Amino acid sequence: MKIKLIGCDSTKNEVCSLVNPLTMDCEFLDFNYHGNSKLLHVRLQEIIDECQDYELIIMTYSRCSNVVVGLLSQRVPLLLPKTHDCISLLLGSNQRQLKLLKENPGTYYFSRGWLDHGRTPYAEYLEYVTSYGQEKALDLIKMLYGSYNKAVLIVTLGTKDLEKYREKVREIADFFGWDVGEEEGNLQLLTSVLKGSTCQDTVYVEPGRTVTVDMLAGGKL
Repeated sequence: MKIKLIGCDSTKNEVCSLVNPLTMDCEFLDFNYHGNSKLLHVRLQEIIDECQDYELIIMTYSRCSNVVVGLLSQRVPLLLPKTHDCISLLLGSNQRQLKLLKENPGTYYFSRGWLDHGRTPYAEYLEYVTSYGQEKALDLIKMLYGSYNKAVLIVTLGTKDLEKYREKVREIADFFGWDVGEEEGNLQLLTSVLKGSTCQDTVYVEPGRTVTVDMLAGGKL
């Protein structure tokens, strides 16, 4: 079966640990697209339009600021996880993320992909210092992240150099005065999606149908 996968750098590590690259054409987009959901939506549609000779298009994007809403594949079905974002996907489900958030709503989650490719709160602070000075930067960062009190690393299959990522999380937590923790990832849902399987936590979109918010119901926290 000729399959195209469109994913984010945030999940590249996990996808590559589960998929034989010879059996699937994988394309990962820059994490910085998250900063412009409209641009990301346009880019996703462009790739879908270019991939109408495949038999199935798999995406690891889901709600993620509703970037998939409105996407249309004319001739090829789409399959994507019904999750809030990559954190829900790496934890295994929205339900698990919701349970953990209820236990501690002040938790900020990190994965290897997020730390490798994303813009962490500490990196954001350093950018503000350059642009506005230290005092203004501190005010901005407190406004954005003052409600958090814990940094948690999601450890998944394929996470190498684990201590390096633990140290990155500790550095962020030390700056903000947060506690540090870890959660074991659960890749069953991601595995299911990569196999092209459908279940209650996935969305299968027939060719010619537009992705709607209703299709993603249950993917909202």
